[in-house]
Amino acid sequence: MTGEIVLLVFPSRTVLTKALDRMAALDYVDIRRGAIVAKAKTGETTILDDDVSPDQGGIAGGTLGAAVSALGVAQLGALALPGVGAIIALGTAVLVGALVGRATGRFAANHVDFGFRVEQIEHLVAQLQADRPALVLDLKNADEILPKLKEDLRPYKFEIIKATEPALAG
Repeated sequence: MTGEIVLLVFPSRTVLTKALDRMAALDYVDIRRGAIVAKAKTGETTILDDDVSPDQGGIAGGTLGAAVSALGVAQLGALALPGVGAIIALGTAVLVGALVGRATGRFAANHVDFGFRVEQIEHLVAQLQADRPALVLDLKNADEILPKLKEDLRPYKFEIIKATEPALAG
Protein backbone atom coordinates (compact mmCIF):
# COMPACT_ATOMS: atom_id res chain seq x y z
CA MET A 1 0.00 0.00 0.00
CA THR A 2 1.23 3.50 -0.66
CA GLY A 3 -0.68 5.06 2.25
CA GLU A 4 -2.47 3.79 5.29
CA ILE A 5 -4.22 5.17 8.33
CA VAL A 6 -2.84 3.84 11.62
CA LEU A 7 -3.60 4.56 15.25
CA LEU A 8 -0.67 4.62 17.69
CA VAL A 9 -2.07 4.21 21.21
CA PHE A 10 0.07 5.48 24.09
CA PRO A 11 -0.25 4.94 27.86
CA SER A 12 -0.44 8.67 28.71
CA ARG A 13 -0.34 12.18 27.25
CA THR A 14 3.21 12.69 28.52
CA VAL A 15 4.44 9.61 26.70
CA LEU A 16 2.58 10.66 23.54
CA THR A 17 4.26 14.07 23.64
CA LYS A 18 7.71 12.54 24.08
CA ALA A 19 7.05 10.09 21.24
CA LEU A 20 5.97 12.97 18.97
CA ASP A 21 9.22 14.78 19.74
CA ARG A 22 11.18 11.65 18.88
CA MET A 23 9.14 11.07 15.70
CA ALA A 24 9.83 14.63 14.53
CA ALA A 25 13.55 13.81 14.54
CA LEU A 26 13.08 10.76 12.30
CA ASP A 27 13.70 11.59 8.66
CA TYR A 28 12.02 8.53 7.14
CA VAL A 29 8.54 9.23 8.52
CA ASP A 30 6.37 10.93 5.88
CA ILE A 31 3.04 11.93 7.44
CA ARG A 32 0.28 13.13 5.10
CA ARG A 33 -2.17 14.01 7.87
CA GLY A 34 -2.22 13.59 11.61
CA ALA A 35 -4.54 13.96 14.58
CA ILE A 36 -4.53 13.30 18.30
CA VAL A 37 -7.51 11.43 19.69
CA ALA A 38 -8.49 10.92 23.33
CA LYS A 39 -11.48 9.23 24.91
CA ALA A 40 -12.72 10.29 28.35
CA LYS A 41 -14.05 7.86 30.95
CA THR A 42 -17.54 9.10 30.07
CA GLY A 43 -17.02 7.86 26.50
CA GLU A 44 -16.74 11.33 24.95
CA THR A 45 -14.13 11.45 22.18
CA THR A 46 -11.98 14.49 21.47
CA ILE A 47 -10.15 14.86 18.16
CA LEU A 48 -7.44 17.48 17.68
CA ASP A 49 -6.54 17.60 14.02
CA ASP A 50 -5.17 19.93 11.40
CA ASP A 51 -8.54 21.12 10.15
CA VAL A 52 -8.84 24.88 9.62
CA SER A 53 -11.92 26.56 11.11
CA PRO A 54 -13.77 29.33 9.25
CA ASP A 55 -12.60 31.86 11.85
CA GLN A 56 -8.96 30.86 11.36
CA GLY A 57 -9.38 31.04 7.58
CA GLY A 58 -11.01 34.47 7.88
CA ILE A 59 -8.20 35.84 10.03
CA ALA A 60 -5.50 34.54 7.70
CA GLY A 61 -7.35 35.69 4.58
CA GLY A 62 -8.14 39.12 6.02
CA THR A 63 -4.55 39.73 7.09
CA LEU A 64 -3.16 38.64 3.74
CA GLY A 65 -5.79 40.62 1.82
CA ALA A 66 -5.08 43.81 3.78
CA ALA A 67 -1.33 43.53 3.27
CA VAL A 68 -1.54 42.72 -0.44
CA SER A 69 -4.02 45.49 -1.22
CA ALA A 70 -2.04 48.09 0.76
CA LEU A 71 1.15 47.15 -1.06
CA GLY A 72 -0.66 47.09 -4.39
CA VAL A 73 -2.13 50.57 -3.97
CA ALA A 74 1.24 51.90 -2.80
CA GLN A 75 2.86 50.36 -5.87
CA LEU A 76 0.30 52.08 -8.09
CA GLY A 77 1.40 55.47 -6.75
CA ALA A 78 -0.95 56.19 -3.85
CA LEU A 79 1.95 57.58 -1.83
CA ALA A 80 2.38 60.34 -4.41
CA LEU A 81 -1.10 61.77 -3.73
CA PRO A 82 -1.05 65.22 -2.11
CA GLY A 83 -2.13 65.84 1.50
CA VAL A 84 -4.12 63.16 3.25
CA GLY A 85 -4.94 61.49 -0.05
CA ALA A 86 -2.25 58.86 0.48
CA ILE A 87 -3.62 57.94 3.91
CA ILE A 88 -7.20 57.74 2.61
CA ALA A 89 -6.15 55.61 -0.39
CA LEU A 90 -4.09 53.21 1.74
CA GLY A 91 -6.77 52.99 4.43
CA THR A 92 -9.48 52.24 1.90
CA ALA A 93 -7.30 49.60 0.24
CA VAL A 94 -6.54 47.93 3.56
CA LEU A 95 -10.23 47.88 4.53
CA VAL A 96 -11.47 46.49 1.22
CA GLY A 97 -8.59 43.99 1.00
CA ALA A 98 -9.26 42.76 4.53
CA LEU A 99 -12.98 42.30 3.86
CA VAL A 100 -12.44 40.44 0.59
CA GLY A 101 -9.62 38.37 2.08
CA ARG A 102 -11.71 37.47 5.13
CA ALA A 103 -14.62 36.31 2.97
CA THR A 104 -12.28 34.32 0.74
CA GLY A 105 -10.52 32.71 3.72
CA ARG A 106 -13.81 31.71 5.36
CA PHE A 107 -15.09 30.29 2.07
CA ALA A 108 -11.92 28.25 1.56
CA ALA A 109 -11.97 26.92 5.13
CA ASN A 110 -15.60 25.83 4.74
CA HIS A 111 -15.16 24.12 1.39
CA VAL A 112 -11.66 22.61 1.51
CA ASP A 113 -11.16 19.55 3.70
CA PHE A 114 -7.83 19.77 5.51
CA GLY A 115 -8.20 17.00 8.11
CA PHE A 116 -9.56 13.51 8.51
CA ARG A 117 -13.20 12.76 7.84
CA VAL A 118 -14.92 11.30 10.89
CA GLU A 119 -15.81 8.14 8.93
CA GLN A 120 -12.13 7.52 8.25
CA ILE A 121 -11.15 7.16 11.89
CA GLU A 122 -14.44 6.29 13.58
CA HIS A 123 -13.86 2.51 13.64
CA LEU A 124 -10.30 3.03 14.92
CA VAL A 125 -11.39 5.37 17.71
CA ALA A 126 -14.06 2.86 18.78
CA GLN A 127 -11.22 0.51 19.77
CA LEU A 128 -9.57 3.16 21.94
CA GLN A 129 -9.66 2.75 25.73
CA ALA A 130 -10.47 5.64 28.07
CA ASP A 131 -7.51 7.73 29.25
CA ARG A 132 -5.22 6.31 26.57
CA PRO A 133 -4.49 9.02 23.99
CA ALA A 134 -3.70 8.03 20.45
CA LEU A 135 -2.00 9.49 17.44
CA VAL A 136 -3.84 8.98 14.14
CA LEU A 137 -1.49 9.10 11.17
CA ASP A 138 -1.97 8.86 7.43
CA LEU A 139 1.45 7.53 6.45
CA LYS A 140 3.03 7.22 3.03
CA ASN A 141 4.56 3.77 2.56
CA ALA A 142 3.24 2.57 5.91
CA ASP A 143 4.27 -1.05 5.31
CA GLU A 144 7.92 0.01 5.05
CA ILE A 145 7.84 2.63 7.81
CA LEU A 146 5.99 0.79 10.61
CA PRO A 147 8.70 -1.81 11.41
CA LYS A 148 11.34 0.95 11.70
CA LEU A 149 8.95 3.13 13.69
CA LYS A 150 8.21 0.28 16.13
CA GLU A 151 11.92 -0.13 16.75
CA ASP A 152 12.65 3.61 17.17
CA LEU A 153 9.66 4.22 19.46
CA ARG A 154 9.95 1.00 21.50
CA PRO A 155 10.73 2.84 24.80
CA TYR A 156 7.33 4.56 24.63
CA LYS A 157 5.35 1.30 24.92
CA PHE A 158 2.67 1.96 22.34
CA GLU A 159 0.43 -0.30 20.32
CA ILE A 160 -0.56 0.01 16.67
CA ILE A 161 -4.07 -0.38 15.32
CA LYS A 162 -4.26 -0.40 11.51
CA ALA A 163 -7.21 0.63 9.38
CA THR A 164 -8.90 -2.57 8.23
CA GLU A 165 -11.00 -1.07 5.45
CA PRO A 166 -8.89 -0.29 2.36
CA ALA A 167 -11.38 2.31 1.13
CA LEU A 168 -10.66 4.44 4.19
CA ALA A 169 -6.93 4.56 3.67
CA GLY A 170 -7.08 6.45 0.36
